Amino acid sequence: MALYKELMQDDGVVTCYHRILYHQTTPNRQTSIAVLSYVNEKAREAEKDNTMAQPYTKAVTYETNYDSAMTDRKAYAYLKTLPIFEGAKDIVDEADTDISGDDFLAMVEEVM
Repeated sequence: MALYKELMQDDGVVTCYHRILYHQTTPNRQTSIAVLSYVNEKAREAEKDNTMAQPYTKAVTYETNYDSAMTDRKAYAYLKTLPIFEGAKDIVDEADTDISGDDFLAMVEEVM
């Protein structure tokens, strides 16, 4: 998963593909969410395919309240509450399998 929104970085480069690099929780303190931004989705795909050695990226870390149960989905939802990512669109990867227990149960209930 990733987010799509055109953002002008501090150095003047416009990026539009933003993915979570990691989220880390410091017990009883905070949760940090590191976001890696690319010029576009093609640059990220080229990086994954090893056809581009080092595409332009910009990393920024955002802090939020302590959440011992932070998941990628919750982290993306949090990012979309920030003014910088307001209106961002989800980019869903076919391989995205981060389904929480509650989401899984809701999916099962829909089928039944």
